[in-house]
Amino acid sequence: MKPQETKFSFVYNEIKQCILEGQILPGNSLPSSRVLCEQFHVSRYTINRVLEALREENLIEIRPRLAPIVILRKDASEPSDALSEILSQKDSILQIYQTFAIIMPALLPFAMQNCDIEIMPHYKQARNVSQFGNSAGGWRSSFNLGYDILKIGGNSLFSELYSTIVLHGKLTFFTEQCPYFCQVFLQGSVSVTGTIMDILKGEHSSIMHVQLSNIYQKLTSSIADTLDHLSDVTLACPTQNSTMFLWNPVRGRDYCYSKIVTDLNHKIGSGEYSVGMYLPYEKQLANHYGVSLSTVRKALTELEQRGFVKKLNGRGTVVIEPDDTKLSKLMLNAGYAEMILRYFYAQQLMVLVIFPAALAAAPRFTKEDLDELADKTSSPGSIYLADLFLILLKHTTLEPLRVILAETSRLLDWGYYLTYYSTKRRTIPHLNRQVRTALEQLREGNFHSFAEGVADCYRYILACTKRYMVEKYNFKAAANIRIPEKY
Repeated sequence: MKPQETKFSFVYNEIKQCILEGQILPGNSLPSSRVLCEQFHVSRYTINRVLEALREENLIEIRPRLAPIVILRKDASEPSDALSEILSQKDSILQIYQTFAIIMPALLPFAMQNCDIEIMPHYKQARNVSQFGNSAGGWRSSFNLGYDILKIGGNSLFSELYSTIVLHGKLTFFTEQCPYFCQVFLQGSVSVTGTIMDILKGEHSSIMHVQLSNIYQKLTSSIADTLDHLSDVTLACPTQNSTMFLWNPVRGRDYCYSKIVTDLNHKIGSGEYSVGMYLPYEKQLANHYGVSLSTVRKALTELEQRGFVKKLNGRGTVVIEPDDTKLSKLMLNAGYAEMILRYFYAQQLMVLVIFPAALAAAPRFTKEDLDELADKTSSPGSIYLADLFLILLKHTTLEPLRVILAETSRLLDWGYYLTYYSTKRRTIPHLNRQVRTALEQLREGNFHSFAEGVADCYRYILACTKRYMVEKYNFKAAANIRIPEKY
């Protein structure tokens, strides 16, 4: 099992990277400690440690009762060094923008349904950029406005993902150190910021989706053109160094025991460990996951608190029907309530992202894939969507998109509480019928209907879960969860 990332390390690395990549210019302030605590879901103590570490590296200046200021670094890399780094990651960077072009036209219209763009914190700054020109640093106002919309109008996963993509995309280099890109994309007097803002003021989400798709496809084409141009004019083009896209929505909280809980939770929910079966002995689990016995015991205690298993003295740990009374008690715990809310956020994200992902992957499904799925869908008690998702993931060629799908799926383990048990079995037959219908469309070569069918499966799960949480447990936060519409 991979070592976990600490809360300190992920916050430190994120803020440091933002400074080094130029998202925050020298002389500008970092967000306040309170805002950073809310953004990263950590304590003031952790933020203070991070800020002190950044100060020791001469990246920021800390002033009493004021937000820290980013310092101009004397050892900042030369433009030639930045160019070499960009070209060495050419293929990876292009995949990031291709992924960006796929998901942003879905996320932004959904978020705009719940907010007024003109009251966003960075609206006036972005409007000034659109009116008076995209001077150095102007793109930051557009980025900040997009972040506002996705966080306030959408959910925290949207904004976290947005920040990660922009950071990996090296946008500072293209907008501030590469005149060729500005010539290709910005086209002189055209204000892309103003165009996007005008699009987002529209009333129809479907129209927004089409218009934004055109903008982001143009951005991707401009990035590809720029990277090719830079390769042509660079005498010694560096060897390609493929870098992995990293997005971990549970950073700082993915403890070893929680990873075990997630894996066992998935196996229980999918039927690998069915009701009445005993889990492997604690020592076997410790060897399998490469952890200590105490870590395994902590994981099993967590599963028992969730009402999935019961420890029997001298006999082991048996899988049981979920205990609704235990879930009701967990609702009173703020930490568990936040986990369930993030489950809903992940379902929203999955509904919005799975359609373009399925549409892109559909032509790559082989006859062997379809035959394998046909065998799976003939097995009683199976959850066909889980099998379909694994093959879809295999055929997702854009690495950033594959990571986004995989990590979002990891957050959905709470859904097994509410969807995948015998007491709620009425949802499974309907869900399985939806999957079979989608596969029939795929066999007929109707890729668009197949993708819509897959998205409808996750939309159905979200609707069922929302209704169940509101009616059964009076989880009021779920009542405000919106179900993405079809475009």
